[in-house]
Amino acid sequence: MGHFELLRRNASFRLLFLATLGSLVGTWLATIALTVEIYDRTHSGGWVSALLISIFLPTVIVGVAVGPLLDRLSRRRLMVASDLLRAGVFVALPFVDRPGWIVALAGLSGLGNAVYRPTVNAAMPNLLDEDELEKGNALFMTVENMAWAVGPLIGGAIVATSGTQAAYWINAVSFVFSAALIRAIPARRLQSEVSESRGHWRDIVDGLALAKRSPAVQTVVAAWSVTMLGVACINVGEVVIAKSSFNAGDFGFGLLFGDDHEGGVLHQRIALRDRYVGSVLLQLERPRCWG
Repeated sequence: MGHFELLRRNASFRLLFLATLGSLVGTWLATIALTVEIYDRTHSGGWVSALLISIFLPTVIVGVAVGPLLDRLSRRRLMVASDLLRAGVFVALPFVDRPGWIVALAGLSGLGNAVYRPTVNAAMPNLLDEDELEKGNALFMTVENMAWAVGPLIGGAIVATSGTQAAYWINAVSFVFSAALIRAIPARRLQSEVSESRGHWRDIVDGLALAKRSPAVQTVVAAWSVTMLGVACINVGEVVIAKSSFNAGDFGFGLLFGDDHEGGVLHQRIALRDRYVGSVLLQLERPRCWG
């Protein structure tokens, strides 16, 4: 079965795919609008740094402290709740004008991002047969890379022509759309069983112990940390370069930001020949329950 044949034949997988596409594009559109908003109000790299940290730090916190709960709670409810949380954030943002409140709301949006993506990854094996997982993961990785490239470009165009508030409203609608699609998927298709647990904190200790004894996990964490440090430095400087150094405006910033991620699409074409990274790591220690 081809990659896109999965979308045609599996209605639940198709709904999850479309919901994730809308969610990802909205996330990167929001990143552009929020960055422009903070920079235009403060002209401060420090505030831009605070904004980006508030968006992406929840991913680390959720992954370490809350991650085990994602397999024991209803995945459909988690995804719908994260979409509605982010929709609420972007409904509120047009009425906020202080940088501190903008950063705080961006943090809530980051929390929604941090819950949504891992829950999608956990749900996918329930929607596909084992021999379909590689193709399904490849489709999701491809759309994620495309969203990285297209989302900022769309965001830059919207902000340049209509302002950040229009981008916020459009983004809120995109998350409501995503929530509606997820709500249409039967809950049993996303989670067949509840994962076994020795207790929340014990699960966290077990996960950290796995990372400690696994050279492969340690290598991934170290390499990813160094990469993210470099990306963070670039992301903070891009809005200054685009708007102050190049005088390219908001659209120029979106174009510059998206251009940095276009290489990901080419990289994905190469990655299709290999197994999905997550499937390799899963071989290190099979979970007690695949549900």
